[in-house]
Order: sequence, then structure tokens, then C-alpha cells
Amino acid sequence: MKLFVVPLLVSLVLSTVSVTTAADPGGAAVTNAFAEKTSFQEVTAQLDPGGNLYLYLGTEQWLDGLSAKISNWRQLLGSIPDLPDDARETIDKAVNIVTNLIKSSGLENISGLGVSSIAREKGFYHSKVLVHHYPGHGSGFLWSLFGQKPHPLDALNLLSTNTALATFCDLDVPLLWSTIQRQAEQSGFPQATELFKELPERFEKATGLKWDQVLASLGGEYGLVLGLNESKMVRIPLPGGEDPLEIPEPSLMIVAKTKDDSIFNRIDTALDKSGHTVFRTDKPNLKMRTVTVPLPLPFPLAPTVATGEGYLFIATSDLLIQEALAVKAGTVPGLKSTAEFKRLARETPASGNQFTFLSQRFGKTIGDIQRRALASSVSASQREWLETLLDKNAGAYLYSVGGNTEQGWLGVANGNQHPGTLFLVSAVVPASMLAAIALPAAAKAKNVAQRNKCIANLRQIDRAKKDWALENNKADDTVPKKADLLPFLQSKQFPVCPSGGDYSLNAVSEQPECSIDGHTLP
Repeated sequence: MKLFVVPLLVSLVLSTVSVTTAADPGGAAVTNAFAEKTSFQEVTAQLDPGGNLYLYLGTEQWLDGLSAKISNWRQLLGSIPDLPDDARETIDKAVNIVTNLIKSSGLENISGLGVSSIAREKGFYHSKVLVHHYPGHGSGFLWSLFGQKPHPLDALNLLSTNTALATFCDLDVPLLWSTIQRQAEQSGFPQATELFKELPERFEKATGLKWDQVLASLGGEYGLVLGLNESKMVRIPLPGGEDPLEIPEPSLMIVAKTKDDSIFNRIDTALDKSGHTVFRTDKPNLKMRTVTVPLPLPFPLAPTVATGEGYLFIATSDLLIQEALAVKAGTVPGLKSTAEFKRLARETPASGNQFTFLSQRFGKTIGDIQRRALASSVSASQREWLETLLDKNAGAYLYSVGGNTEQGWLGVANGNQHPGTLFLVSAVVPASMLAAIALPAAAKAKNVAQRNKCIANLRQIDRAKKDWALENNKADDTVPKKADLLPFLQSKQFPVCPSGGDYSLNAVSEQPECSIDGHTLP
């Protein structure tokens, strides 16, 4: 990441610099005309100047004719001496795959990238990203796979006020499948062609659903919704007798837009044959099946599948689906009515092909869980360092909308994270998460090893006590001194607790003890 960011930033800066001459013969300053066409004007016209981030990168000279350039590599690779014929054939096929992908993807249509961000309030940023192509030039599956044109964000009307994280995206699955099939057929590799011919048969055998029927039933929009109900706190038991962790009651719902009930009907049939107790709801606008789960969980779990209002729902509770449909019907207030969403949605498009909502309470809950995990598994110094990393993203919140416009893919977002940190996200966040996971695990492993070593010491001391008492005819209630036991210990030295605990020898008839909790002979 570091190696990539520096040259990227340099190229971004250089691409925005105008070239000027000192003066013409008459003494007037002259600005050179650009020798190469760029999309600077088109891209920057859709950005917000004057903020804390403003970047433009022209890509026409890089990407124009890229497939032909890749194809030319065929001659270079084929000129490698002593290359076996089968290897040359494989290289030729691989180049064909890459060339065909680039041609059909629409990657060569990208003419520029623009990014801007401006602080509307202190700590509240309005950001835009544009992947640009000229009007009429957006051909290829990259420009149609995730939605061909923006549409009203109707899925927002399914979200309750308890929504902590929601992301919805258009995806043309039939187009994706046909693209994969076509690329496999053009690859020249029989194995790839055969694999994608067999895949529908395997799917049908495993699910009992016709592949083409499933593809035809999909409506092209999919979403994931995570809820956190702060009015109902649940207690999560922790190991080691620690106080339980309290978090808002969680819930999960997967949503898919559908054209018919084919998938639901197949699931319904499978539930009939499963032998589970299933609660059924059949109404004109809602068919729902709920399975009881007799598990002692700290939060309600009743796996539910339903179809209604043109959507297929899979949720952890039937109440989630009923609430989503009630929000859509307007009988109960939803996420759009909350002050948090209204603030985040300012100056964002009402239409798009994708949106993501992240509530501040989601980041806060994750941060609380991480800090509690650190508190129970690492030293104070390690915990202090790790918490500085976690705090940078604790309480993050945002709302973003992306859309496939006439001039490319435009993303607009509001949130409290400075957009400049996006250059470091892929380095800082994984590192901090890895530290948050790996260090506690390593600390736990170290604690277990130290406890086991101490228990081994206690066994050695107990054995030495008995040997000392037997050799010196001591009564069971006699308490020896450390010096008395040295001749009966390994290496003639008294063992030391690796965690710094103090040993109490006790009487011969009693087990020795360590002052550290858990360091006890069974």
C-alpha cells in the first residue's frame, strides 16, 4: 500500500499542473495548449472545489487501446527461447482471455478519475468520487453489471429505526452469468467450458431449482441489514467468570428483489420435509415461514423466510420482516425519519444503484466489544496502544449513494471520517484489527503456558515435600522451609512462578499454593 500511494499521489498532482512559458516575444505570459486530450473539465465540473481534498487523474492515454497493447505481449512472450509448444499455446490462450475481458468490460472507456471532499461542518465531510467516461461511451459489462441507470432508492423504505448497518446494490446476475459463460467459451480451455456447462446441473441437483428459472426470478437488487436495538440490551456471557458484555439486541436480514416466488416456494417445500416445527403466515401481500430454534441464546433467534412486496426476505426473526413491511407501508416510522439519517442524507442523490448506511452506534458497539476483549486478554500497556488504533474508527458513521450516470459512476457520501484517511485504510485498519485479534490470542497463549509451567512447579514442590518428610520422618502437619526441599528439587534450585506469583509450601499433608488465581493443583 505504501509503495503504491506515493507514486499515485505524485501522478495525481502532476496531472493537475498546467505548463506555462515565461513570455512571448512581446513580453506577455503564454499558457501552452494541452498537447493531449483530457477529461479534466468534464470531471472537475462534478466535483466540489475549495475543500480539503481535490484530485484529478486522467487515464485516456493509459487505457485507450489497452486490449491491443496487451495483445502485443503475445509476440514478446512467444519469443522466449526454448519454450515448449504447449507452454506457447497456454500463453496465447491466456493473452486472449485478458484481451477479451478488457474489450468486453468497458475498461478502455474510462477517461478519468476525480475525488473531492469538503467539510460542511467541523468533522463532517461531503465527498464525491467520479469514474468518468464520455457520454455514449459507457459500453461493456462494467457499466451495466451494477445497474444501467439510477433509480429511486426504494429499499430505504424497508429500514427500521433500529438499522445500524445497511447496504444495497444492483447486480445483474443473468448478465454476470452470460459474461462468465462467454469468456469461458472464448478462453480456449476445454476445462473452463466444461465446468460452466456442468455448474447449472450441479445447482439443480443440489437445490431442486431450475437454473434458468432462478435467474429469471431475480430482480437485480440485493441487500444486507444489521439492526441494533438499544432499547433491549442483551448480556453476552464471557469466559473466566467475568462480568457479561452488554450490547444492543442484534438482528440480521438479507433482502433480494424478485419477480416471482420460485425461490420461496422451493424453500417452503424443503421446510415441509425437514421435520421442524414451522409457523406459517399466508396473507395476500405476505407469505412467511418461521422455524423455532430451541437454543438458550441471549437474544431471540427464529430463522424466517418470507416473500412480499416484490422482495425475498431471510431474517433472524419474523418480527424484523413484519417491521420492514410496516415501514414500507408507512404505518410505523423508519430510518428515513431519524435525525441521524436526515443529516447524513443532505446533498446526496435520491436515486442511484447502490447505497450504504452506517450508524454511529454500529461503530460504537464494535469498539466496545473490541475494548472489552482487549481488557480481558492483554496487559495494560498493550491495551493502551491498541485502543489508540481502535479509537480512530470508533463511532464512524456515513451514508453513501452510487449511481451509473451518463458520464460514468458517481459516488456521493457524507460522514465523519476524513477522506484523506482512505489512502491509509487498507494499511491501518487491517493492521489494527490484526493486532486486536492476534495480540490477545498470543497473550492468552502466554498466560496458559505460564499457568501450566506454574502447576508443574507446584507438583515438583509437592513431591519434594513428601520425599523430605519420608526421609526425615516428619509428621504430616509439619511445614518445611524452602531450604529443606532444595536437595529434593530438580537442579537443586527452588522453582519460580513465571507470572511472578509467591509460593506457600503449607504442611506436608496439604498441597502447595501459588498467589496467582488459576495457578492451582487439581
